[in-house]
Amino acid sequence: MASFKKLYRDLFKTFGYPLAPHAGTSPKTLAAAQKRLGVKAPAALADYYLVAGGERRLNTCLNRLLPPQQWWIDKQRLIFMEENQAVLWWGVSVRNPASVDPPISQGLNDDPVTWVPEHRKCSVFLAVMLHWHAVNDGLPFCGQADAPDETDYRFEQHGWTCYVQVNSLTAYSRPGQVICLMPPGNLPFMQKWTVHAAGKTKGDLQAIAEELKLTMK
Repeated sequence: MASFKKLYRDLFKTFGYPLAPHAGTSPKTLAAAQKRLGVKAPAALADYYLVAGGERRLNTCLNRLLPPQQWWIDKQRLIFMEENQAVLWWGVSVRNPASVDPPISQGLNDDPVTWVPEHRKCSVFLAVMLHWHAVNDGLPFCGQADAPDETDYRFEQHGWTCYVQVNSLTAYSRPGQVICLMPPGNLPFMQKWTVHAAGKTKGDLQAIAEELKLTMK
């Protein structure tokens, strides 16, 4: 069976906060939650909890990763994350028990919950959400800026790893530094590409601003 633990550990290490051995949720706690709900959590989600379920810096600084005791099921989706204002939920499909990395859906907190597709792979969603949390106070130094009108900057040529687009958000990281890009129109007041950046140190954030020629807010 595929294991996603290395992916998640490597991300925390890249951000500058390697996971401690005690950062994971115990297998017994996961097993109890699955028994209570009568479902099997897919490997991509279970592995995240096993290595990082108890980590707080990045799991709760914006949207909130739910402890397994608070998991619930709606329309064959296992709900594991709550939006920071409790407006939205995120759930992973448990329709196919054999799927190790099934799709993620976003649900509007209504009665009933209205679900729309978010990404076709749980592991990619979790990776990008970690980046989004990093630039929203998950890392100590954060800022945002409009992207330059014209630039020939190529992220991959400067040591950045791209973690694919989820919805309209594209995530990049390299040791101690994280960037998330949002296109124009993502919010009504956004007229340009927006760069959300974060660094483990003030120098890491300043280096991003200088390299990309950004005026951080």
